Amino acid sequence: MKKIVALSLMVAVVGFIFVSVSQAEPNMPKFDPNAIRGRVVVTLNDSGTVTAVKIENRKQGGWNVVLDAKGLELAQAANKMVSVEGTVATQDGEKWVTVESYTEMKRPQGRGGHRHGGDPNGPPPCDPNGPPPGEPGGNPPQEGE
Repeated sequence: MKKIVALSLMVAVVGFIFVSVSQAEPNMPKFDPNAIRGRVVVTLNDSGTVTAVKIENRKQGGWNVVLDAKGLELAQAANKMVSVEGTVATQDGEKWVTVESYTEMKRPQGRGGHRHGGDPNGPPPCDPNGPPPGEPGGNPPQEGE
């Protein structure tokens, strides 16, 4: 009986260790719940000077960016997805953020398309007047065809 209890306890400990190690992902970025994430939208005047920078997020709305040195630096990331850390304040019903730091977020690599095996350069070139794919001299048939 003691052997069965000891064996069960050992199996439970090994299982717990396995689950703990398998869920740890060292390559995942740290998630900061206080960071503002969204797309950088820049407004320019007629002479090309930055007049406004805003971070837009579909779920949480938008934040106006204070145009200090860091805010103007953020403007260089126009139309990119960023994660911003800073001080948030509300003035006249508008949310404002003074940027302390920001990082550009990388989009996950998609599969592309099944027709060309997820190749980011697109499908292989073919001769429109040549034989169809799969026949001698044509492109090899793609997976799923």
